[in-house]
Amino acid sequence: MPSPNRIVAVLTPLVFAPASGAVATWIANNVPGAEISAKNLEEVFIGGALIGLAPAAQWLHGWQKYEARRAEQEAAVELANVASPPAAPAAGGEADFEEPAEPEDFDVSMESDVSMESDELDDLDALDEELFADEQLAETGS
Repeated sequence: MPSPNRIVAVLTPLVFAPASGAVATWIANNVPGAEISAKNLEEVFIGGALIGLAPAAQWLHGWQKYEARRAEQEAAVELANVASPPAAPAAGGEADFEEPAEPEDFDVSMESDVSMESDELDDLDALDEELFADEQLAETGS
């Protein structure tokens, strides 16, 4: 069976556009109280056919985008398979999987290696007080 985009591409100019033009002409000709000449019916037919072409063009545009995305995905999968081929099964029929390496001497204790003496903390407090006093002077304009 042909793909939907080929069906739309072939049947739109042969069937769908003339059918939509004929429907538009029939509607314009049978509307009560409408006085449309033969020349104007031709224009209505062309307008109806163009209205039938617009959705088909949009369908084909979207279908091409879909096919391009699918091709990119397939290329990415192929590239990934080439970069890291799957492991071949061992002679016993099962693939050999390596156990993850154990971390060596990794200390996860909650105690911090950084410690400050009380004198150092006092120095930081004094610095904070000086900076705070400078900010207050700047705010008062002195």
